Amino acid sequence: MYASYAPYEPASRYGRGDDARSGRDLVLLIYALYVAGFFTGVTALIGVMIAHKSRRSATGLTRTQLDWQVRMFWYGALALTIIGTIHLMVAALGAITGGLGLVFMVVPWGLTLAWGILTAWAIARGVHAALLNRPVAGR
Repeated sequence: MYASYAPYEPASRYGRGDDARSGRDLVLLIYALYVAGFFTGVTALIGVMIAHKSRRSATGLTRTQLDWQVRMFWYGALALTIIGTIHLMVAALGAITGGLGLVFMVVPWGLTLAWGILTAWAIARGVHAALLNRPVAGR
């Protein structure tokens, strides 16, 4: 994991110069949109649209970062769909039982909290790798 990363070295040392830096800037912009997506939702959608469009022409390190971002978005969308379904099921149970079943509302709340923590960790992992000019390891 992170223990195998070398200390930060500028991109120019590897002969990647401005190409790596501009790709890294795009990747970091998309991560910023994902972080803002925790509060707005729509910015994460904008970020994944930029990542989808940009990864067609990207190569090397930028391509692996963009692939990670797209994968992270779609896994998050799937997780939130499942959590939303569970939330509706628990709400229906609460309606059927006259509010007694709402005790189980802690399940979707806990799942949402777990999703948020895991997503924040994935974003931090990707930003860390991008700043070190490395691919995100251990897909």
